[in-house]
Amino acid sequence: MSFPLGKTSPAHKKKSDFHAGRKLFELREMWVFFLALPGALLGLNLFLVWAAWRLFSGRRPLQFAAAGTAALLLVLFLFSFAGFARRGDGGFFGFAQECFAFGVVPMIYLSFWAIAGTLAGKIFPKLSRFKFVYAGAGVVLVAAVCVAGFLNFEHPRTRFLTWETSERRVAETPPSAGTRAAAPLRIVAAADWHLGTRIGRSRAENFVRIVNAQNPDVVVIAGDLIDGALAPVEAEKLDEVLRKISAPLGVFATLGNHEYFSGDLRRAEAFMRRAGIRLLQDESALVGRDGGEKIFLVGRDDATNFRRAPLAELLEKRPAGVPVFVADHQPRAADEAVAAGADFVFCGHTHGGQLWPVTWLVGFFNPHVYGLWRQAGTCGYVTSGTGLWHIPYRIGSDSEIVVIDVY
Repeated sequence: MSFPLGKTSPAHKKKSDFHAGRKLFELREMWVFFLALPGALLGLNLFLVWAAWRLFSGRRPLQFAAAGTAALLLVLFLFSFAGFARRGDGGFFGFAQECFAFGVVPMIYLSFWAIAGTLAGKIFPKLSRFKFVYAGAGVVLVAAVCVAGFLNFEHPRTRFLTWETSERRVAETPPSAGTRAAAPLRIVAAADWHLGTRIGRSRAENFVRIVNAQNPDVVVIAGDLIDGALAPVEAEKLDEVLRKISAPLGVFATLGNHEYFSGDLRRAEAFMRRAGIRLLQDESALVGRDGGEKIFLVGRDDATNFRRAPLAELLEKRPAGVPVFVADHQPRAADEAVAAGADFVFCGHTHGGQLWPVTWLVGFFNPHVYGLWRQAGTCGYVTSGTGLWHIPYRIGSDSEIVVIDVY
């Protein structure tokens, strides 16, 4: 059972004063998305238009067809950003968003291919005679990579960890390393389901099947359960799907940045209640069986709220001798967790980069990007997430849930 320990820092005291901090956060974080990303896409797309024009030099109809297609995609991409800002998912803006979702990655990769071909042609001019072969090979290669990335997204993997609390040690193990019966407490942890626009009822049901197949005692979802707009979540009655999660000690969740971006936090909280999920918003619970293994589960409010409670304050009610499991959507506060003496920290948010070459860049914004880490006695795991935001490809990362056997 879970034993509620109450709110160390009551949410109702913060809800009235965090909005200014939230706006500052959005301005600081979202400029990358709404300014840098469209600018980069504009540059790559214009280069692709130029490359397509040169490829079919002397064949004017083909020039207009190829360059026009690339230019049309650019226009649709720009309208898709307007749709995201409107939080709309229907009509022309919805069509533009779908074009962006499925087309932006092939466009980027084809642009990279064209850049590489242009540079090679400058260095080795004789290669120009093979330009159509090169272009065709690029189309086939990019198509194959995107199909593989889509299938990778559609089939989440299961990672297994063992947490030896007395040793303060966490290790990744193969599924065959132990049996369910051997673990006194089994946690299934996940993040970034992003229910809504891309993750509808059928995919949500698949997530639940994967979770239930692990026979968890407790389930923890570390933020971004909801993608943003609540209308598609409610229309498909995804709360009914989530209520089918089987975990005798409870299903817990924390807030992520996407719950805040939804624009209606109370509505998101109500959805979780209907789904049978207990939201931990700077709250804690003692989770375990009478006479058995227990953990002190701490769910942090998302870092979107600049005024969330310090972790050290949340750990003041920690029972002596009980290991601390912290669920915190974003991994940026790893140093704070170490300083506070947390035993294990579970985070999401990064998606493991989701797409190459973002997999190389996300580390500039987060101290830990994916997988296990250890620092001064504190262990942590950053999951790449089960779902994803809008773009349905996993290239250089995996969709996953994490099974943690506690000993």
